[in-house]
Amino acid sequence: MTDWVDKEKVFKDPVHDYIYVFDKLIWDLINTRAFQRLRRVRQLGTAYLTYHGAEHTRFTHSLGVYETMRKVLSHFDRKFGWPGDTRTRLLALCAALLHDIGHGPFSHTIETVFKFHHEQFSQRILLEDPDVNEILRRVDPQFPEDVVNVIAKKDKFPLVVKLISSQLDVDRMDYLLRDAVNTGVTYGRFELERLIRVMSPQGNDIVVKKSGQQTVEQYILARYFMYSQVYQHPVTLSSDVLLRHAFLRAKHLHMSDRALFLPDELRPFLDKTMDEMSVEEYLRMDESVMTYTFHRWSEAEDAILRDLADRFINRRLFGSIHTRELKEVEKQTVRDMFRSQGLNPDYFLAFGHSTAAGYHMYHQGITLVEEDGHRMDIADASPLVRSLKPITQYRIFCPKEVLRGEGSYKPIRGWLEALKI
Repeated sequence: MTDWVDKEKVFKDPVHDYIYVFDKLIWDLINTRAFQRLRRVRQLGTAYLTYHGAEHTRFTHSLGVYETMRKVLSHFDRKFGWPGDTRTRLLALCAALLHDIGHGPFSHTIETVFKFHHEQFSQRILLEDPDVNEILRRVDPQFPEDVVNVIAKKDKFPLVVKLISSQLDVDRMDYLLRDAVNTGVTYGRFELERLIRVMSPQGNDIVVKKSGQQTVEQYILARYFMYSQVYQHPVTLSSDVLLRHAFLRAKHLHMSDRALFLPDELRPFLDKTMDEMSVEEYLRMDESVMTYTFHRWSEAEDAILRDLADRFINRRLFGSIHTRELKEVEKQTVRDMFRSQGLNPDYFLAFGHSTAAGYHMYHQGITLVEEDGHRMDIADASPLVRSLKPITQYRIFCPKEVLRGEGSYKPIRGWLEALKI
């Protein structure tokens, strides 16, 4: 069913030390054009503008998820005899490696503008890209569809799905550690090897020994702090706003037949729906294309697009101010204030909120199992986990010169105080 590589392939890695590839199937998938594109897509989108070390890519993360899955399967095979067959092992490894193959540039920001989700393109690439599909079909004709089903979280292979997407999955395990290393923070780290050792397959579920409770708590805390301190950092959120507004302005100009530089790689995103776009067209887009496009847009005829693109390229990001949740009439008043200052609120103002998710916001729990077989959710056993409550923060994003009241602008804080916001 599968061939081994002539000589084991090794990637030196800052998280796992070494990433090992023994299957020729995996090696050939890594070397497809679709997978190599991930070298040109950053893992954390615009977070490199907040944490200068966050230049790591979806390529390195995908390799890391594969390696984490390989370690989990090795442990499960030695201790529990699962998965027990080569096809299921390859299914889990391929799903881990390819789960992000459809990611577009700048992480999730581009998805909100062009209204698609990367998982739909991950699935289409496995079925429609000739190179990737041919390699997967070497296992058997049904194999590409089965990998797609795992990524789509269908229940044909419940244990593999749990390992790819759950509260305790190999995707999350790798990105927490990898993002912590590359951003330079310490609170995203946990004992991966220990966590794997206390996990076990049980029926259609992945459970954890009760003796491993503290290790799971460490993992959950790492996740909680990474979301609150890194993924939802206000500077990163503001750069996402700026990027999104530049795309929206470009989209408006294009639909209005206004002068606009558009590379051939970007044009299908503006002219077609995601269902109409071919996989070949989608795979031509990466962050190198978008960076060059923003350089060109920073010299655009349109003053709004020129300003937004220049701010993004040269890191003159929007600032933000905390507020409470605003009613729509209050938001409209703030929009009117921006118009009175000569600023288009559609592009120079945004209302946003972010939530640091507590344990209970996730649909699935993490099950602890005692030596006598008694099962419990970790929240029932751990006061620490129960204490993690969702925290939602509301912000207004706008140019920093407005926040500070520089030049002819009135400081926004004064406006908000007048509104009692």
